[in-house]
Amino acid sequence: MDKTPFSAYDFFAYLSSGAVLVATADYVMGTGLLMAKDIGPVLGVLLIIIAYVCGQIVAHFASSILEYVVVGRALKRPNVVLFGEKPHWSALVWCFRNYFHPLPAATQCRVRQQAESRGVPDKGEGLFLHAYALVTANNTLQDRLDGFRNQYGFARNMSFAFLLSAITIIIARRFDFHPVRLRWALLSATAGVSLFYRYLKFFRQYSYELFVRYAELARPDSKKSLRRDKYGNHSLSECESGRLLNHRAQFRTNYCD
Repeated sequence: MDKTPFSAYDFFAYLSSGAVLVATADYVMGTGLLMAKDIGPVLGVLLIIIAYVCGQIVAHFASSILEYVVVGRALKRPNVVLFGEKPHWSALVWCFRNYFHPLPAATQCRVRQQAESRGVPDKGEGLFLHAYALVTANNTLQDRLDGFRNQYGFARNMSFAFLLSAITIIIARRFDFHPVRLRWALLSATAGVSLFYRYLKFFRQYSYELFVRYAELARPDSKKSLRRDKYGNHSLSECESGRLLNHRAQFRTNYCD
């Protein structure tokens, strides 16, 4: 066996979020298990397994609740937000201004030209899946996208775990199940909200990177994309000239913490 059965993503996205729930349960129930000076190897392995299983459960509900309900329905997914679509409530735009920053107009134009030249929808999930299939044919770009996916997956799972931890501590305090301090609920809620913003950053960046790469692919009608001016010389299309003017604006804010 020359390979470990767990990847780095397994550790950071599953074990970490599961460990938050295990620690919360230990604190709320007052077992003091994690504060024990001597934890035997059998118990240690058992705790790791429990944390990993809890992390898998967290990932399922984090995806269902945060990704498909909160983001998918309330905020809208990045593959439409990047093309200027706004949520139903304008207050959300103020709360998540960076998330709702669209692609530069020139890049949007080039993406639509790509889609039109290949006969696919120019927005929505259909465009996203089409662009993903083409861009990830390059292993280097696939690895880069995987990095963003791992980042947003980790932040999403940890955000959900900390928010769930805060709710659990508040409920335990309300019913006096075991003496707990609300400051831990406050800290957990703060961590959950902060990580939710990190999740949105990398979730958006995943689609941003995909569409920017897709926009620069050679189009099937690339020879037709060059037009001639009145003197018979080739000139750039509006999208291509706009791309040159907006090149610096594309990446000015998207790779900064």
